Amino acid sequence: MKQVTFRSDARDFAALGQGTWKMGVDPDQASKEISVLQEGLSKGLLVIDTAAMYADGGAERIVARAVRGRREKVFIVTKVWPTRADYRGVLQSLEESLGRLETDYVDLFLLHWPSARFPLADTMRAMAEAHRKGLVRGVGVSNFSVELMAEASDALGDVPLVANQVEYSLTARDPETRIIPYCQAHHVTVMAYSPIKNINQLPPAHKGSALLRELADRHATTPQSIALAWTIRQAPVIAIPKSSSVPHLLSNIEALDVTLTSSELTALDRAFPPSGKDMAVERL
Repeated sequence: MKQVTFRSDARDFAALGQGTWKMGVDPDQASKEISVLQEGLSKGLLVIDTAAMYADGGAERIVARAVRGRREKVFIVTKVWPTRADYRGVLQSLEESLGRLETDYVDLFLLHWPSARFPLADTMRAMAEAHRKGLVRGVGVSNFSVELMAEASDALGDVPLVANQVEYSLTARDPETRIIPYCQAHHVTVMAYSPIKNINQLPPAHKGSALLRELADRHATTPQSIALAWTIRQAPVIAIPKSSSVPHLLSNIEALDVTLTSSELTALDRAFPPSGKDMAVERL
């Protein structure tokens, strides 16, 4: 089974986590969402990714209910929105997240996007303070370029930068150009969100569509699992797809045991060629 580590935690984790985007929106779906997360936990998917802005905190409340009685086993990631990235705003947002998550610490706390309003140094100073107080065990960023990661690391001082969460998939390969090599060299874990984005929408004529079906048949799995297996084929990448049902979850889990051959990887490169571009950075 493919695994990853975080610098802030001694444990090895499955290279597949659980996303919570759009969870907590519909109260009628809460029980189902909780049961899917709990099934994932029972299958060893112990990294749960959420954020303060998901359903205005509703997703964090779903996570709290899902991890009751097993908090110490779970690696919870949450985020502060960039419009609250001033020193006081970071700490207030964290306090609110801790309340919704019903915990006194989070395992990893991220700045959700680079802020257009507040200096990164102030944000990281608050993150470092939260780390010193034991409110967060690890500090990271999301949607950050190499230059911004280096700036964040400098601002954190002796607190390590643990992770950068970016969109990464067969159809979004920009992070390969500079971000993943930088993270590999600096022991930063890459958290890949939307790791199977657009796979279900590929037109039948797309050469990658037929290839994914062929590889799925060869490995006795699904095209989506092949796409996930590709995303987590190298360290230090963990994918964090959201599963909408238990069957969907179980299909995703199959990716952990799929090892693509060099010829299969070459074929995927031809069907989904690398962009050769650096990831564009947006400030919010």
